[in-house]
Amino acid sequence: MLRFKHMFISGSILLGLLLSSTAIADNLIVYSAKGIQLKSGAIISSTQDLTLQNGQELSLISPTGKMIRLVGPFSGMPMSSSDDKNKKSVKEALLNLLSDSGEGEESFGITRSTDDVFRLASRPAPLPSPWVLDVTKDGPYCYREGDKVIFWRSNKAEASKISINILEHTWKAKAVWSQGKSHLASPPAMPVIDGAVYQITLNQKSAKGSLNVVPDSLQSKLAQAAWLKEKGCVPQFKTLVHSFL
Repeated sequence: MLRFKHMFISGSILLGLLLSSTAIADNLIVYSAKGIQLKSGAIISSTQDLTLQNGQELSLISPTGKMIRLVGPFSGMPMSSSDDKNKKSVKEALLNLLSDSGEGEESFGITRSTDDVFRLASRPAPLPSPWVLDVTKDGPYCYREGDKVIFWRSNKAEASKISINILEHTWKAKAVWSQGKSHLASPPAMPVIDGAVYQITLNQKSAKGSLNVVPDSLQSKLAQAAWLKEKGCVPQFKTLVHSFL
């Protein structure tokens, strides 16, 4: 137990340094907007006065991964003074992310108990990196803007024929996934279309899911984790959070 406490405290200190080293501590990232001309990934200040009319909605992500959902009519700053104080507690922010991770098989099963976090730290991460796409399972998948799309498979013992099909589009490609390789870079010509459904077939077994772009405006790892969770990229979310522990 002492070892796990040390791991968690060290992770919290590291996250504190990561957050304090960025210049976006007071910036909020637009997750979605309805009836407002704001694009997903846009940056607004946490102290900016906002006015929403009836029917307008705005979802924002703070640097600590807190989701802020505003529904019109609304007028004021998107973050309250209590929100501003809470953003300084990395441990609290991490517990908020984990305890709100859903229900059922894909849930962390985490409560507000720190002991649950210690147990999580003892489990292996689902993926070698939060930014690889496990194309042996259905998505959704999340891709970090500016990175190369990397496919991943757990079984690398055999060479595999792989085909990529972007549904509702005409783009298709085929390749061979070499024996002994668990990672495969996407073809250079493959278009990255936010929200499009990609179908990946390995040796006649298919998986598919929407590809969701994680904007590069999300510099905080906690904010990235919140985005992954909201998009339903559960294995990637779990892997990113596991790296904090």
